[in-house]
Amino acid sequence: MYVLYDRGISSCFEAKTGKEVYSGVRIAAGASAFTCSPWANNGKVFCLSEDGDTFVIQAGPEFKVLGCNKLQEMCLATPAAAGGSLLICTLSRLYRIGDQ
Repeated sequence: MYVLYDRGISSCFEAKTGKEVYSGVRIAAGASAFTCSPWANNGKVFCLSEDGDTFVIQAGPEFKVLGCNKLQEMCLATPAAAGGSLLICTLSRLYRIGDQ
């Protein structure tokens, strides 16, 4: 189970036991405002900041940021999965990410 705190701190716990895997890890320097809930797909955890930066984190016992995708616009809503696509709403746009 992954927990994302609003100040850009992440923790991970074993779902069955609640045992702490890692705790209090800052996602990235300067990443400090998170309103959206994290989501997971294909062995990765995604964390979207209010600045529109999506941090891609390796799922598993070792914390590792694999990359960052930037929308360069404020995001406050948790993305939604629908019909094989991911819908992301920013301040002025709605993005649909998926296969054509």
